Amino acid sequence: MVSIYGLTGRVVTEGSSDYEAARHSFNARFSKRPKLIVFCQLTEDVANAVRWAKYHRIPFRVRCGGHSYEAFSTIDEGLVIDVSEMLQLKVDLKAGTAKLGAGYRLLSLYEALWKYRVAIPGGTCPTVGISGLTLGGGFGLLSRHFGMTCDSLLELEMVNSRGMVIYANDRQHRELFWACRGAGDGSFGAITSFTFRIHPIGEVAYYTIQWDFTDLPKVVRYWQQWAPFTDTRLTPLLNLSAPKQGDILSTGLYIGTQSELRDLLRPLLQHVPPKTITVRSATWIEAARHFAGRAVKQATFKNSSAYAYEPLSDAAIDTIVDQLTKAPGGSTNMVSLDAYGGAIAGVAPQDTAFVHRTALFVLQYQAYWEQEADAAPNINWVERFRQLMLPYTRGAYRDYCDVMIPDWPLAYFGDNLARLQRVKRLYDPENVFTYEQSIRL
Repeated sequence: MVSIYGLTGRVVTEGSSDYEAARHSFNARFSKRPKLIVFCQLTEDVANAVRWAKYHRIPFRVRCGGHSYEAFSTIDEGLVIDVSEMLQLKVDLKAGTAKLGAGYRLLSLYEALWKYRVAIPGGTCPTVGISGLTLGGGFGLLSRHFGMTCDSLLELEMVNSRGMVIYANDRQHRELFWACRGAGDGSFGAITSFTFRIHPIGEVAYYTIQWDFTDLPKVVRYWQQWAPFTDTRLTPLLNLSAPKQGDILSTGLYIGTQSELRDLLRPLLQHVPPKTITVRSATWIEAARHFAGRAVKQATFKNSSAYAYEPLSDAAIDTIVDQLTKAPGGSTNMVSLDAYGGAIAGVAPQDTAFVHRTALFVLQYQAYWEQEADAAPNINWVERFRQLMLPYTRGAYRDYCDVMIPDWPLAYFGDNLARLQRVKRLYDPENVFTYEQSIRL
C-alpha cells in the first residue's frame, strides 16, 4: 500500500468503513474502485493531493458531485480528489458577486443564495455539483434570461499541474479563463472556488402541460418554432416519453407573473390543445425545489445528446416517433428538448469555450433501467437513436458526455477545439490532468 504521507483532508482508503459509499458514482452502471479518495476542505488539501499524485505517479481524477454520465470523475486503482466538502460562501450584495467553494451541490447552493434573494443560472437536478455543471457550460431554467452558468462566472481559483494556486479571470490567465467556460472539467487543473455574478430574483411562475403521445408530431412542430423565440424570461422544456411510459410533457419557468406566463403560453395551447395544464406562482426557491423533485442517490442509465440548429423536419419527427415506439421494455425511455436562444445566443460562439450558442435547442436521449439484463438493449437503443438523428442534428453537449460519440472533441467544441488544445499545451504540457475525454495535447 502506498504511503498517504503528504495528503491532507479526509482520506478514505479501501479498508475504510465509509469506502463503499465514497467510491460510488451517480450512474450505477459503473463500479470503479479507487485506491484512495481524499475529501478536501481547503485549497491546500487539493494542492497537496495533486503534488502527491505526481510524486507517486498515480493517476487521479477530480470529483465534485460525481454526476459524470460516464463516471469520468472516478478511476480504478487511482486517486479521487473530491472537492464536495469545500463549501465556503461569501456573498457581496454591493458588488453583486458570490465566491463559493467548488463543492456545492445545486439545491444546497440555491438555498444558501436565497437567503440573499439572489441566484445564478444553474440546472435542476438537486445533487449535481456546481463545478462540473459550470465548467461544461451549464444550462438551467434561468438560462434564456441570464445565460449559461459559465456566463455568470467572473473568476476561478485553480490548482494547476504543478500543484500551485492560480486565479483566472478577464485580467489574468485570460486564455485559461476562456477555456474553463465550457471545457474546464478536468483538463487544465483542479478548480477550488468560483466567483459568480449573482442575479436578484424573487417571484416566478412555472407551468406543466400534458398531451397524449399521438399529439407528439404537432407538439414538436409548434414547440420548436415557439420555445427558442419566446420572451427570454421564459425557459421552456419538452419531454417526449415512449408510449405507455408517460405523456408528452412541457414544463418551464418564467421570471414574472402567472398572468404574464399564461399569455405567453396561449399560442402553444391554441395550436395543440392539451389534456391538462397547470400554471402556478411561487418564489424562486419554491420553484427550484419543485423542479428538483426527490433526490436520487443512484440511477442506472445511458444518455446522449445532440443539437438542433434548424427546426426538425417531418422526417426527423417521424424518426423520433418511430424510435420511441421501439423503446425496450423494462425501462424508462425518452428524449428531452431544452430551448436555447435568448441570452445563450447573446454570447458569440468563440467568446467562451462553450460553442453551441446559436442552437435552437439541445436534445437528450435517455434510458433508465433496473435489471442488468436490460442494460445492453437500452444502451443500444440510445446509440441507435443518436445515429438515426445525425442527419438532422449536429454536435453534442459536453455536460452530457458520451463515450460512444467517435468524434467527441469536434462534437463538444467545434471550431473552438484548436484553441483549447493550445491552452492545454500552455497550462498542462505534461498532461497531468487527463481522463477519457480530456482535451488532448
